Amino acid sequence: MLSTHFFAFILSGLGAGLIAGMFGVGGGIIVVPVLLFLFHLEAIDPLITMQLAVGTSLATIVITNIAATWAHHQRDGVNWRLARLYLSGTIVGAMIGSQLAASISGARLVMLFGLFEIVVGIQMVRAKPPQPGAHRLPDAATPALGVVIGTISALFGIGGGTLSVPSLTLLSGLPMRQAVGTSSAIGTPLALIGAIGFVHAGWHHPALPADTFGFFHPLAFLGIVIGSLVTSHLGVRLAHALDQTLLKKGFGIFLLLLGIKLIWR
Repeated sequence: MLSTHFFAFILSGLGAGLIAGMFGVGGGIIVVPVLLFLFHLEAIDPLITMQLAVGTSLATIVITNIAATWAHHQRDGVNWRLARLYLSGTIVGAMIGSQLAASISGARLVMLFGLFEIVVGIQMVRAKPPQPGAHRLPDAATPALGVVIGTISALFGIGGGTLSVPSLTLLSGLPMRQAVGTSSAIGTPLALIGAIGFVHAGWHHPALPADTFGFFHPLAFLGIVIGSLVTSHLGVRLAHALDQTLLKKGFGIFLLLLGIKLIWR
């Protein structure tokens, strides 16, 4: 049973790495639902499975985004000036989001996550190709937007790309491919701070299995990281080679169906 679950963790990591490289979203939007299912099979208390999935997802995103950021940087796909502007806000937001998630019931957090995936899926399907720079965000306001992105991202265990890519494109004037790379750079410290917050928030929780550290599952982390490192560079190459509009619409349909499944499971 242990080896079967570990293999499933690796498979989810393969998908997460591919998605992180292609869309700059960190892969958590796929990893969290998979972990929910696998933790259910392990008979982990449903009261804390969502928090455990989110905390573990954030930890894996740290590694996934480092690999994706480096690959994008080698292709001049990261705007480091904007990444630094977003950084202070996203770190504060990650602290807030991790503490909020720890205080919400697992069932309610699953419901919120399902609704979030539906909203993101609809937006990806309906969105027209972005027009960079249509509404430029002043540099002084960027950290405040980072707080919002960091809070929501840590709350749901994602890397922030579902929010930061549109922000970087529409409000900061970046072309799509550079927005994806910059989003990966922003998401790395966000995920690190969020993961630490989940470890701290769940450290003494009585319902946790013996092989966890707070809301962090080491075996799941290891399997997902192994898988994601294999495919993240492939995702980056696809991001620079394929039609992003078509890819986003297909991924949006997938997220829409996944969100519906989480709500009406």
